[in-house]
Amino acid sequence: MRILPTLFITLITAGLGFLAVMHQLNGNLHFIFGAPPLKHGETIYQFDPTNVGSIHILNNDGTRGKIVKAGGSWLIKEPWDDYADARTVRSLIDFSARLQIEDVIKREDVENLSEYGLKKDKIEVELFDKQGNSLCHFKMGRYTSWRGFDPNYKSEDPTKPPPSFPTLIIQPAKENQEAYLYVCSDFANPNLRTVKMRDLFSNGLRLFRDHRVFYNSPAFAGEITFREKNSEITIKRKALSKTDEWAIAKPYELACSPETINKIIGGLAALQANAVLDESALALPDPLPDNINFTISVRYILPDGSLSRPITAIFYPPENDQASTIPVITLEAPDKKRSAILLVPKGPGTVLDNIPRSVNLIRSRTMTSLQVSQVESVKIGDFTGREADLTLEMNPHERARRWYARVGHDELSTSGRPDYDGPANIFQINELFKALFKSEVKGFTNDASTDPSEYGLDQPIRKISINLKDGKLANFVVGEKLRPQYFARRSNNGRPLEISEEAYKAGVKGEKNPELQIVARPGNTLTAPATGLELLGLDKPKIIKFNDVTLHLGKVNARHFFVNRLDEQGGHTPHVVEIGAEIIGQMPLEGYQWKGERLWNINRFEINGLSVKKRGEPSLNLTYNFYASEWSATRSNEDVTALLNINKAEKLLKKLTDVEVKKWIGPAVEDAASRLVEPDLKIEVLVEEIDDSGKPIGTVQRELKISKIIEGKSNKLLFGKTDTNPSYFLIDAETFQRLSAGLLEE
Repeated sequence: MRILPTLFITLITAGLGFLAVMHQLNGNLHFIFGAPPLKHGETIYQFDPTNVGSIHILNNDGTRGKIVKAGGSWLIKEPWDDYADARTVRSLIDFSARLQIEDVIKREDVENLSEYGLKKDKIEVELFDKQGNSLCHFKMGRYTSWRGFDPNYKSEDPTKPPPSFPTLIIQPAKENQEAYLYVCSDFANPNLRTVKMRDLFSNGLRLFRDHRVFYNSPAFAGEITFREKNSEITIKRKALSKTDEWAIAKPYELACSPETINKIIGGLAALQANAVLDESALALPDPLPDNINFTISVRYILPDGSLSRPITAIFYPPENDQASTIPVITLEAPDKKRSAILLVPKGPGTVLDNIPRSVNLIRSRTMTSLQVSQVESVKIGDFTGREADLTLEMNPHERARRWYARVGHDELSTSGRPDYDGPANIFQINELFKALFKSEVKGFTNDASTDPSEYGLDQPIRKISINLKDGKLANFVVGEKLRPQYFARRSNNGRPLEISEEAYKAGVKGEKNPELQIVARPGNTLTAPATGLELLGLDKPKIIKFNDVTLHLGKVNARHFFVNRLDEQGGHTPHVVEIGAEIIGQMPLEGYQWKGERLWNINRFEINGLSVKKRGEPSLNLTYNFYASEWSATRSNEDVTALLNINKAEKLLKKLTDVEVKKWIGPAVEDAASRLVEPDLKIEVLVEEIDDSGKPIGTVQRELKISKIIEGKSNKLLFGKTDTNPSYFLIDAETFQRLSAGLLEE
């Protein structure tokens, strides 16, 4: 009878041993007893998204998807053999790694899985690591009415609510985990995905197929080439650093516009198809020059600094004039073509339409094609020998470098001294730098010039020499030439429009021309009588008939200004650009125009008193003791100290010692002299002069007068004059308001 107890004990011992071994091997006994439910707030799976090497999908429409990572790129092997969209793939991986549980449902409590979207509507996903081991395997059901908000999302706009998506029913697919369903949040990176998760699987997984024309980001490009039937443009850079700027290499060597380069890179990165077709879906001719519209090739900078083989997008003509897309194929090498046809949107407002593809759109549109940050010094001169030499020097008071100006004749003035030598007016510096480095040229006149005299460049009115921080020198000349300009307008008070010489000659001969067609339109009529017609040659016009409309044609000789950069030997280069006449005014050579912006050098402790006179009001006379901080005030021989607002008086004093001039306009300005006979504001300052040893030597009176430029209107700038400087100047309205603020509490 002892055999049965012994056998029973033996079986129990063996069973316990088996369980112990299984627990040691698997870490748990879920395959026998079932896994316990995960808790609210936990994630179903824990894995590193960067370890994912492949993905298998069984879609709700029966489509099977297989996506693998190869050489840093995601490829889709089923249902196509093509590139996968890395953004969509990353969205799925991130979703799988962040399945945060919001609620738990027992499988035994669910009578019909169809109600949870886990039958015919289910989407099954399995992710594997790079060695082929399963990382997660789940079935995705329907959406629920709850929405999840990513707690880690940081919005740039705190007033804008974070993005949210409906939660989903998730059922782990492993046998020992199927006992529970989980309601999980969908946390999406808005930079990768803006649609709900199940939407990614619509239309037979088409969103998993890469729709971009260029799979790799053009931000890593080192060379981009645009080819059309009769032109080829190549832009290049040496490396990916910010100091390596893009430049045009073909058809000419020219600087690029940084803004346009950003537009090209951004456009190529965003360029994608509405639909991706298999090669068999559309019969396209061989990509010969006569069969295509244009191509865009991109070569990338490799880790060793060399350039990759070109990735070339070939753009075919649209199927017909009404087509909204054009077919595009991509060559990864001369003998390797992507097995897909991309239908890319075309027309106004599309990404493709906004990618610049001509030399004059891509090239730098500034006069020098340089950046302010490159500049160490600037010298401007003219044919008479006048020069303005601008240099960056250390300012001991500000402990920083600032611009200084030395202005005069190249052999100095007759007095042996420069007209001005001191801190440069920062507002004038800004004007000059805007002209040289920021303002757009009027046009690119010639890129194959051989005759400088055609543009007045053989007798330049300005010579510009710019020392760069890399030790190089950039020299430019500005020429002036009288050239005809042509204008036209309707005879019945039409709006004057500039036309080409070709249109003018056609009109005189009675021939048709598209420009004259525009002029003849009824909408080009002024509501008030035209003025200044003599400046356009329209005061004594040629009168013609065009489509039964009477037109006036005018011709005038106008001054045009041209710029040419010299080569290292000082010779002219073939590239000539035209600039506006206002640019010449931003390159002054008079000493007073470069004088520092500070009006005068008066310190607060030197001031003993003020007299403030506004037009139409009696003078307000103030005395001031800096050391005792005492004020007194009189008006019309009456003591008004009790009414004086000390705080406002202190602010006036501070502003007086720190007045900045917006622009010096010279000693001979009739309008300024006339307006300042009876100024809007006159301030007299009693200043105690001190010698070099610091001893007082007497009191002098300094005078400041300010008047509006236009009476009775809002003036952004006002005329000004002091008794210590022969030049008039302009100051801003804010300074005038602060100097004319009321000081008495009435």
